[in-house]
Amino acid sequence: MTDGFTFKKNDRGFSEKSFAFMRKTIIPTAKYLFNPRITNPENLPQTGPCFIYGNHSNYFDPFLINVGMKKEPTAGVMTRDQFHKTIPRVFMDSIGIVPTSKYVPEPGIIRSVMKMIDQNRMIVIFPEGGRRWDGKPKPLIETTLKLFWKMKIPVHPVQIHGSYLGWPRWADRFRKCSMELRFMDPLHASDFDTYEEFAETCRNQIEFDEYYPPADVHPPFAKKPASGVERLLYRCPDTGISGAIFSPDGDHVYSRHSTFSYRMNASSRLIDSHGEEHSLIDLFEKINSIPITFLRDRLVLEKQGAELFKIDQNHKLLTLGRSQAELHDNRLDIFVGSEAYHLPLADIRYTSIEQNHKLTVTTPDLTLQVDLEGQSALQWQRYIKRLQTGEKPVRQL
Repeated sequence: MTDGFTFKKNDRGFSEKSFAFMRKTIIPTAKYLFNPRITNPENLPQTGPCFIYGNHSNYFDPFLINVGMKKEPTAGVMTRDQFHKTIPRVFMDSIGIVPTSKYVPEPGIIRSVMKMIDQNRMIVIFPEGGRRWDGKPKPLIETTLKLFWKMKIPVHPVQIHGSYLGWPRWADRFRKCSMELRFMDPLHASDFDTYEEFAETCRNQIEFDEYYPPADVHPPFAKKPASGVERLLYRCPDTGISGAIFSPDGDHVYSRHSTFSYRMNASSRLIDSHGEEHSLIDLFEKINSIPITFLRDRLVLEKQGAELFKIDQNHKLLTLGRSQAELHDNRLDIFVGSEAYHLPLADIRYTSIEQNHKLTVTTPDLTLQVDLEGQSALQWQRYIKRLQTGEKPVRQL
């Protein structure tokens, strides 16, 4: 009944009622959780046409950017996965957000953005294509930078300091803190002689490590800060065994297969028994350097009972049922009922992670989404990419 429902929008492309609702509900929530402070407010746009872009680690980043937008909301693009849910779809459509698939080129998105420009909208785009897992900068999507260059409208960089520590992507819980939204001087393509110079400047504006933000944005307190850490530390750093890291109480982090034992503080630092601080990100990088190992034969990873979905040509999410997913050294196999999907790794063009536990894989012929709840979708994605580069798994470490 609500599948096709939309709010009536004005000639600017947004519902004034939805905007008023957002200002009274979501924005106060963002302020309560993260106490955002705007620096360089003279660089804060109040209307368009313009682009706004920044680093992205936190669910609330788009709403934090809107904290100072009191006259109208921003428009933009958002991962299509959110549009498969009725209430988010209706709300986001009502303020001018259009769905897109992560990393997958879609010509229709350019047309939607050009319409937003014609409507004098402020357009938020996160050019890294998704939230950061470790707080480190990700490569910016080249097509997005080329869009900034070709449209010839102001481009506003914003640095969101505290985004990662306020709610790490892998974490189950947010941490109350005081974030800084640092609006940088706007960039104008006409001020640059070449695209390469412009693109490099865009990259440099958000090229900073969020695990080491300014001291005043570190969370002073966190309840169960380690809850969900197994999504990031998907192997034991000591033994390389997958699924070994766990947190029984949300405060301490252990391995089932070594003496690995720490307490996590509000800033996602690991504290050992001597009170010394250790970097969670250093451990993450360590497990990424451990060779991939076989489970048996040529099998690398497997997940039984994984809910499987298919995204059809109309971008509808179709439920296919419970499946068995198997990652081999040269292909991804998924078995559901009497049907089997055999995807050679060479045919997988794009991978993305939705909601931290759903892995989406796209080939020239189809797009499948596998719910890997209980395992690390990040491990599956990273293994696929490593195998695609030619890495050869080993039998044992």
